[in-house]
Amino acid sequence: MATRGLEVTRDIREGIADGRYPGGCRLSEVEMAARLGVSRTPVRNALSVLAAEGLLDYTPNVGYTVHRFTVADIEEIFRVRIELEALAARSAAENGLSPAQDTAMRESLDRTADLVGKSCWNDDIRAAFLPLNRSFHMTVREAAQNAFLTSMIHKTNEVPLFDLIRWHRFTAELLRQSLDEHRELFDALCRRQPERAARIQAEHTYRAGRRMVQNWSRTGAMAGNPTTQESPSDAQLGIPFSKKSSGT
Repeated sequence: MATRGLEVTRDIREGIADGRYPGGCRLSEVEMAARLGVSRTPVRNALSVLAAEGLLDYTPNVGYTVHRFTVADIEEIFRVRIELEALAARSAAENGLSPAQDTAMRESLDRTADLVGKSCWNDDIRAAFLPLNRSFHMTVREAAQNAFLTSMIHKTNEVPLFDLIRWHRFTAELLRQSLDEHRELFDALCRRQPERAARIQAEHTYRAGRRMVQNWSRTGAMAGNPTTQESPSDAQLGIPFSKKSSGT
């Protein structure tokens, strides 16, 4: 059934993302089918889909292996993400927020402020913050009113270990900074200032990328993903704007 095929694809994708299937791991149709309790057909289809997404590599006479992501991959992905996210913010400011979008973003900000008030970062805070963060950024993309753009941004997030590494060594201070940046962006959207909104979002995404490449060496190596360098510099992300937001 089509639904079962989607479930198999999602299960394998999540396994890659959470490190159950680390970089370089070979995925056997027979073994995966037995593990998931399905026939080989949905597994074969799922592996083909994930290879098309860039999560798997296919080698004739060998089969599928999980793609090994490197620092260079992350840098390339974030160069694209910065442009896409900035475009979404610019478009959202041009379109303006609907009453429902305004309410959703205010709720996200208020609930995040409650978490910041706890002055700590732990598993419980992270579990509470992640859906708020996703909701905030999804609302920006929704306000952009561009389904293709939203799809492209989503694709740049479908990289193994991104969720793990994104919050690795996160702190209460970084949570506060994230809230401040979200508030700035919301203000720019409410005032319908497209260029300001684009700049704030670009800098916000840049900082996420900088943390990602700084953390990848340790976490990526643990998951079987080789790195290309020890300490990537800020300039290696190729960001054409100031790293410090002026807040104007």
